Amino acid sequence: MKKVRQSLRQRLLAPITNTRGVAMMMALFVMMILTFLATEVAFRTGIENNIAVQGISRLRAYYAAKAGLELSLFRILLYKKAMASFGEQLGENKSMLDPIWQFPFVWPPVLPEELSGVDKSQIQSAVKESKMDASYAVTIESEGGKIDINDLGSDSEALVKATKDQILQIFQVEVENNENFSEKYGTFNFEDLVNHMIDWVDENSESLVGGDERNYYQDVRSEFIPPNAPFKTLNELHMVAEMTDDLYQVLARQVTVYGSKGVNVNYSDKHVLKSLDVQMTDEVVTKVIERRNSPQEGGPFRNYDDFLDFLGSQGVRTDSFNPAGIPLTFDAELNFRIKSVGQYGRVTREIEVVTYDFDNIKERYIDILTKAEEEKKGDGDGGSDTKDKGDDKSGDKGKTATTAKKLNAPKGRPTVVYWYEN
Repeated sequence: MKKVRQSLRQRLLAPITNTRGVAMMMALFVMMILTFLATEVAFRTGIENNIAVQGISRLRAYYAAKAGLELSLFRILLYKKAMASFGEQLGENKSMLDPIWQFPFVWPPVLPEELSGVDKSQIQSAVKESKMDASYAVTIESEGGKIDINDLGSDSEALVKATKDQILQIFQVEVENNENFSEKYGTFNFEDLVNHMIDWVDENSESLVGGDERNYYQDVRSEFIPPNAPFKTLNELHMVAEMTDDLYQVLARQVTVYGSKGVNVNYSDKHVLKSLDVQMTDEVVTKVIERRNSPQEGGPFRNYDDFLDFLGSQGVRTDSFNPAGIPLTFDAELNFRIKSVGQYGRVTREIEVVTYDFDNIKERYIDILTKAEEEKKGDGDGGSDTKDKGDDKSGDKGKTATTAKKLNAPKGRPTVVYWYEN
């Protein structure tokens, strides 16, 4: 028994001399390491592949959005050329050209069920020939139907006052129609807020609220706040003294920094229309929108007198309408906001731009300044032009409407002043 134990002990303690066993163990160890490395490499490769695929998808979605944008810029160019060439000939029917830019556009086009099989086949064939496997949807909005907050820094005192009164009217309408807003801001001094907005864009350092403008921005460590320069984006409003997120949300949907020196009644939304006057109730605004959108009921308003006549038929006292003297326009739209969304697979990209017509806006601004000078001269003459005003059925308020003129033909691609990608 003792000999058996000694024999087993010697075998266990003896060095391994079986080379085949050693080779097998080494092979198993190497295979285990290689399996681990292969798994790690496959995982990393999969991640890199997904990143590459997502990158390609984002690129395709981006260029789909850009395709929609370029098409929209071309539509705006066509609209302005058509308006410059045929606007005067069409006269009251020039709104027939609006669909060139107004209708939303999607690619591939959505085919209505009632479309014939032949037409569907032709459209589907055109889609295949385009070789674009991404899609996009694009809308064009009017910027002229909004209030330009940069008019608060205008050289025209009348335009500054009109813009200020209109912004105050926006808040007043919100207080009257929004119970939650009224509870929170019913006693808020909106005039101080608008004065801070004026201080932001005017050229002096004296605050309309009192004292130095910089006293209201002591938490901001910058000598350039307020900048005494026009707003560059709407988001800049967040930096104005006393501005809150709630107040910004009320303003953001109704104002712009790319206005056309007046409010275009034929393209303004209900919120902007209500801000024109306290008499613009929900019922009156609804009737205004129905009238301008229906050719059977008269279509877009031709001029200020046509607008006043319609308001009078709705029970509005036209002799006291628009006490702020807000410049109103009724001609072609000049500035546009384009929103284009491209999609490829599950990836979407968005491009938003604003176009600005410097040539035609310049002439409109000259008209406003000229009328302001004439108004000052008229006041100085002691009413010597009463006879001329009496010939205008809209009275003094007639001077608030800019005269419709033939548009200057565009000289090239619409000027883009704002570009945002997401």
